[in-house]
Amino acid sequence: MFYFHEFLERIDLDPMTVRLLRHDSRGLAAWRHGGPDAFGCFASFQRRNPSPYAGVNTACHFIAGPTLANGDASALFVGTTRILDQWGWDGDRLPIMQDTAILEAEQGREDVDAFDLEWLPAGNNFIERILLRWGPPAAARAWSQWGNRGQKEIVELRIDPHEPPFPGFSSFVARVSELALAPMAWQAALGSVRGVYLLVADDGGQYVGSATGQDGFIGRWRGYAANGHGGNVILRQCGHHDYTVSVLEVASPDMSRDEIVAREAFWKDKLGVRAHGLNAN
Repeated sequence: MFYFHEFLERIDLDPMTVRLLRHDSRGLAAWRHGGPDAFGCFASFQRRNPSPYAGVNTACHFIAGPTLANGDASALFVGTTRILDQWGWDGDRLPIMQDTAILEAEQGREDVDAFDLEWLPAGNNFIERILLRWGPPAAARAWSQWGNRGQKEIVELRIDPHEPPFPGFSSFVARVSELALAPMAWQAALGSVRGVYLLVADDGGQYVGSATGQDGFIGRWRGYAANGHGGNVILRQCGHHDYTVSVLEVASPDMSRDEIVAREAFWKDKLGVRAHGLNAN
């Protein structure tokens, strides 16, 4: 086995003086949508107490990776920063790394410190190539850890940075909460087609719906991610559920909305979701 603290030593960083930060979905979105600059701006704002940067001036940053075969959380390395300066955030002085959308989102936040960060060249050749075993799901909540504590196994060393290939519409399965974390190529594929989909609740309840809008499946599913029901009366009555979503049928490009709705009705009959599921009609 090869561990991340050994990697740090090989790039001349002392694990005892480095923090490892596994950022949440906001960090993942910043990295995927805006790259190093947007992510650096996102990482420049941190809660004051406890601060994830406490006691160090170097941090290795990670975004959430796929769940491993045994259920452990993983973390994908995206680079190392040095902390140059720190101050109480008041909305006036801006950090070195800037992104307009992130700066707007940070306005008005209290009990937050701002930081001037700079990307270090150490380990740059391994950005998006090192995948760590972060630990059991509960360990994911400990998102800021010392580099020399709790050995982090490197479970994958990729030859080149890459996003996992899209599995295909018939094989795609995800939680609604995971959609924003999906690779951009996956989101583009799911937004390029319309058709019929299936939602499955944790208790087994099933709901068949159709995506007929311009943004295809991903556009329809974002409604469930936003409020848990997407405007459906029965789903609203059930309360918010983090449904598992999959594609039942992809519509051909020349199908009309009415034809897609007819295919939706076919699947409702086939799966019996009116009598035994979450569909009212």
